[in-house]
Amino acid sequence: MFRVGLSGGIGSGKTTVSKVFQTLGIPVFYADDTVKKLYDTDKRLQEAMLNLFGPTIYDKGQLQPKILAALIFNNDRLLRQVNELTHTLLSKAFTEWMQEQKAPYVLHEAAILFECGMAGEMDINISISAPESIRIARVIQRDGSSEEQIRQRISKQWSDEERNAKADYIIINDNKEALLPQITAIHKKIITLV
Repeated sequence: MFRVGLSGGIGSGKTTVSKVFQTLGIPVFYADDTVKKLYDTDKRLQEAMLNLFGPTIYDKGQLQPKILAALIFNNDRLLRQVNELTHTLLSKAFTEWMQEQKAPYVLHEAAILFECGMAGEMDINISISAPESIRIARVIQRDGSSEEQIRQRISKQWSDEERNAKADYIIINDNKEALLPQITAIHKKIITLV
């Protein structure tokens, strides 16, 4: 199965772009959603998280994402440890999911696809690029985070320039360039590769 990675910084529009690919018949594996499920269902991951952070990280068997974010986005060592804990599980979940798909290719959507090395496991990669001011405004509107919290998360991710330099295709999502023509053009190119 041909694997396409899709990444972009927080607020770049990964979900919007992914939904367009889905309307084109392409299955999308949402890494963040899968990791959230794994935190609550994988016993070994839960044990490792409890060892790292203590009992307040879970409430009635549910990971507390705001507590986790507050802890890891201020501590590079903890962020790296959490990413290492989830990477192997995520890779396995993606492989199992991919084997069930029947489309010409699949999309693996992940915010830190490049940072965690997952991009190297894809056949090609797409980066979504958007100005930081637009990204911040989108996230404030989406989930009510403060600008400071968003900038803190941005600082832990690769810049658009770093991501774009490693990507095979770039989608500009700046509220000026139309998304649909960019996505359909990339989709057609991928179909010819498959």
